[in-house]
Amino acid sequence: MTSKLLLEGRKAIITGAANGIGFATAVRFGAEGAAVALLDCEPEPVRRAAASISGGQAFVVDVRDECEVEAAVAKAEQALSGIDIVIANAAIEPPDDDRADRLAIAVWRRVIDTNLTGVFLTAKFGLKALLRSSAADRVLICTVSPTGIRGSAPGQDAYSTSKAGVLGLMRVMANDYAADGIRVNGVMPGFTDTRANAAIFADPAKLAAVNASVPLGRAGTPAEVAALMAWVASSEARYATGAVFVVDGGMTAI
Repeated sequence: MTSKLLLEGRKAIITGAANGIGFATAVRFGAEGAAVALLDCEPEPVRRAAASISGGQAFVVDVRDECEVEAAVAKAEQALSGIDIVIANAAIEPPDDDRADRLAIAVWRRVIDTNLTGVFLTAKFGLKALLRSSAADRVLICTVSPTGIRGSAPGQDAYSTSKAGVLGLMRVMANDYAADGIRVNGVMPGFTDTRANAAIFADPAKLAAVNASVPLGRAGTPAEVAALMAWVASSEARYATGAVFVVDGGMTAI
C-alpha cells in the first residue's frame, strides 16, 4: 500500500525560494505532493529553481515593496488555483551589519525593510489568500532565528532586531487568526550551511569554532530545516499554532 504524501494536494508560496532554506523547502514541498510557487527577488535563480521542481512556478518580487508583494501573491494564487500554505522566509544577512555605534542607518533600514517589513507584507497578502481558501488546514510559517531571542550574534544588530520583530509578529498573528482556523507558527534554524554563512565555511578555524558551540557538533543543512517546515505545514501539526519549532542541533537548549 502506498502511503499518502505529507502535503498531497496542498498549494504553497515560499519567499526567498531561489536558494538556501527557501529552495530546499520548495523541493521538499514538491516531493511531498504540494504545488509550489517560488518567490524571490533574483529573476534567473528563481526561474532555474522553479524549473527544477515538478510543477514549480517562479515569481519575481521585492518583498520590501507592498505593490510587488500584492501582485506576486495574486498571480501565485491564480496560478495555483488557491493558496493554503504561506512560508515567509526571505531575509538578508549583510556583511556590513554591525554593532549599534558603527551601524549605518541605510544598512539598518535595508535589513529591517527586508527581514521584518518583508515578512509583514508577505503575511498581509498571504493571509488574505488564506482567508479566501476553503482548505481544511491553512498555515502561515515564518522563518525565525535564535538571534531574535538571545544576543548570540554580536555585530549583527540589525539582523538580530529584525528577527526579534518577526517572532513578535508571528505570535500576535497566531492569536489574530486562530478563530479563522489559520495556524501561524515559526521555524527556527540554527547554524545552517547556506549562502549567508559562506564566509564561515570558507574559514576552517571559524567553522570549527562555530561547530564547537553546537551540541551536535556540526551545521545543519537546508534539507533538514525543510523537513521540519513540511511537517509544521502539514495537517499532522494541525493543533500547533503560535509555536516556534527549533532545528538547531541543540544550540538554544544547552
